Amino acid sequence: MTVTSKTIKRPRFYFWRKTLSLSDLNVPRRSKITIDALRTLSLIPSFLGFLYNSRQALYVPLRDAGGPLILQSSQVDYVVASIWCALAGYWNWILTTSMMRRWIFHYEMSSAIVRLITFIVITWCISAYVGSHNGPDQPIRTWMVNCFILLITDIVRLTIVSDPKYHGKTADVKDPNLFLKLTVMKVLVLPMSAATCLSVFAVLRQIDQLQYTTSQLMVGSPLLDTKISLPSAATTSVLVLIISSWSRTSFERRQMLRKSALRLLSTHNDSITVNYRFIIGQPPSARDQLFNAPAIIRESDSHHDLIIVQSSDTELDKSRKVFEALRWAKNVDHDYIIKSDDNVFVRWDTILHEISSMGKKSYYWRGLTYRNIPIRILPSAKSLQIDYALPNLPSYTHSMLYLFSKDMLHLIVFPPTSPTRRFIKDDGENVAIWLFGFDIEPVHDRRIQDGQNICENDMIGKRMDRTSDMAKMYFNIVNERPQCTNFDSSACGVCYSCKDKKIGWSALNLACDSIKGITLKEMSGFNQISGKNNIEDYSYK
Repeated sequence: MTVTSKTIKRPRFYFWRKTLSLSDLNVPRRSKITIDALRTLSLIPSFLGFLYNSRQALYVPLRDAGGPLILQSSQVDYVVASIWCALAGYWNWILTTSMMRRWIFHYEMSSAIVRLITFIVITWCISAYVGSHNGPDQPIRTWMVNCFILLITDIVRLTIVSDPKYHGKTADVKDPNLFLKLTVMKVLVLPMSAATCLSVFAVLRQIDQLQYTTSQLMVGSPLLDTKISLPSAATTSVLVLIISSWSRTSFERRQMLRKSALRLLSTHNDSITVNYRFIIGQPPSARDQLFNAPAIIRESDSHHDLIIVQSSDTELDKSRKVFEALRWAKNVDHDYIIKSDDNVFVRWDTILHEISSMGKKSYYWRGLTYRNIPIRILPSAKSLQIDYALPNLPSYTHSMLYLFSKDMLHLIVFPPTSPTRRFIKDDGENVAIWLFGFDIEPVHDRRIQDGQNICENDMIGKRMDRTSDMAKMYFNIVNERPQCTNFDSSACGVCYSCKDKKIGWSALNLACDSIKGITLKEMSGFNQISGKNNIEDYSYK
């Protein structure tokens, strides 16, 4: 007698043919899409939490809030919370899969799906309750509590309902206790150990840097080379502030500037007095203070041009570092203050000659000026920060190089209204916020350009990330060659003519006025907006 496949009676759950992994569900094809979709819904709370914490980690500053001394959640807090979100999602997925595997073993498929939906709704409610109870500023606590609840649930599930038979009838597991131990190790111990280790390392790093990044806890006077002989009243005095940092790269830039651009400071005449200082903040970490502080002191003893202000040295706190430098500059009483960065090559000879020619001016502010352009947060400029608590966006200058007269310092450091300080990342834009309301407009100077493939022979400021480029431009200047010789100048600088240039700035939706500065182009078709003054143009019948 020949036995065909039709004469063989299949078991009720004939799809159990092999040992399943922890995240697999071998279900009939007609039900697979539905069950997989429902299981995916169980990840929504963890996914939303991970998305929220990751987004907050990108935008939130370090614990220095910039206003009253309130310790808010830092970037590290949100990163650690994202780790626990991922762990909660993994545990939720394993728990949902294990419970569904047991239900389809004992119940009909429809009944198992109902139980799965009920279970997902319960996990959503628990996550929502924990999140609302802890609040948005407790991301780590929120997701650690969620993980603790899932951990207890998984332990109960493994203790009571974990059976090798749910992983397939042919599962080769002779010792149920060994099976339970292996599952506990794979599902609970190893993932939790990894999340705990990452959290501990991140928190220890934050503790190591916390006291070095909370600028509002830093009090006292600037350190190192703060003494400057007061200039004569008969001459025009200029103080140059070059913002630098503790990094090795900044040290190399300072050394190169001393050998190149700063030598141009000596080309001025006797009618002008010039002093300069490199400005750095407090050491960014205990390690930097331990290993790099001796080198900073040796550099100060050799060149006498370093000042340590009472501010964090991180890039996010650059505006506060500039503010502390301006506060110190107020006490040394110079006619003009010029701020630059250590990666900017400046034609000091040209600037000093122009200052000497124009003499002393009141409420003078000059730089590459932007008007009514939202400040960009990300380099991609896909998001804009427009919450300044100001009625409109003030005109501001590019942060790489700007100058102003000494009476502006009093408005910045000691404003008559004593407003609450607002600090944003870019100091050029922050100066505009500090000066908002005083009706002082910056003078536009197109000769300050920020771009690797931009070089014009009349430029007075160009950002250079490579120190070799600083030496090359200085060599061109001292040998009386065009300063852009052997430099990439394929793109035209903003407000420059783009004739014979491959890349033009007008494609960036920018417009330039030689007096007002850089603005956004007017949109075609919106030259006239209907309103009160145009009501006579319409007749109503």
